[in-house]
Amino acid sequence: MRHLPAWRDWRRWIPAECPGCGRRQPGQGLCAHCLGQLAWDRAVPYCPVCRHPLRAGGCPDCPPGGPAYDRVVAAFAYAGLGRDLLQAYKTRRCLALAPVLADHLAAAVRQAEALQPPPDWIVPVPARRQGVRARGFSPAAELARLLAARLGVVYALDRVHRRHDGARQAGLNRAQRLHAPQGVYACGPSAAPARGGGRAPGPWAGARVAVVDDVLTTGATLQAVARVLKAAGVAHVQGWVLARTVSGRFSDARAAAPPGPDGRALQ
Repeated sequence: MRHLPAWRDWRRWIPAECPGCGRRQPGQGLCAHCLGQLAWDRAVPYCPVCRHPLRAGGCPDCPPGGPAYDRVVAAFAYAGLGRDLLQAYKTRRCLALAPVLADHLAAAVRQAEALQPPPDWIVPVPARRQGVRARGFSPAAELARLLAARLGVVYALDRVHRRHDGARQAGLNRAQRLHAPQGVYACGPSAAPARGGGRAPGPWAGARVAVVDDVLTTGATLQAVARVLKAAGVAHVQGWVLARTVSGRFSDARAAAPPGPDGRALQ
C-alpha cells in the first residue's frame, strides 16, 4: 500500500484508449478533443440556478417562484458525446466509465466554486429497485461515492430514500415527468457516512447538502428531493449532475459535433 501514490501517478501517463473516441493517448480519461466536445459554450448565457440556457433574459425551465434547490452544477450537456457517455454508463453498464465521469464532475464542481462553503453531505438520488436489479448498480450512488473521495465530503447513502419505486420516467412527457416524483422521496433522521472525509452527519437543521444524479432533464426529481430536504430543515441544496438536458441551438450544436481524430465513435 505504501506504493499506492506512485501507482496513481503512473496511471496518469500509461497509454490507454480515450473512452470517448478510442484514440490511444498517454494517461487515463478523455482526450483533449473529447474534453473540448463536452465543454459548455461560453457565448451562451445560462440560468444561474438550473443551468439551462436563458431565453429572452429569462429561464424557460425554472418553475414560477423558483425551484426548491439553490443551484445546479452540470459537467456537460446531454447531447452528442455527453449523451453517448451517459448511455454507455447507464444502459450498457460500462462501470469503468464511472471514475472518468466522476473526475469530470469533480472538476466542474471545483470550477463553479461549489465547495465554498462545502456541503455537509453528498447524497445520491435513490435509484428504483427495478433499475438496480437490472443494472447491478446505482449510477447516481456510484458517482456520489467517487465524488465524496475526490472532494473530501461525507457520502451519506441512506439519508434520502424512496417510499416506493414510483413511475419510470423514460418515455414520459414533460407534464408527466413533473408529476411523477411527487411523494416518492423521504428523509431519514440519521445515517452513518461512508468513507470520503468531512464532518460526520448531524442534525438536518441548517445543513448544506449536495444531491448527485446522472442527468437533469426537467428538474422534477431534484425538485422533489430538495423539497423533502428543505422540509426537514436543510438550509442549502445543490444539484451536482453529470449532464443537463438543454434545448435549442446549443443542444443541436453539441449533437452535431464531429467524431474523434481517428473517426471512431464511442463503443
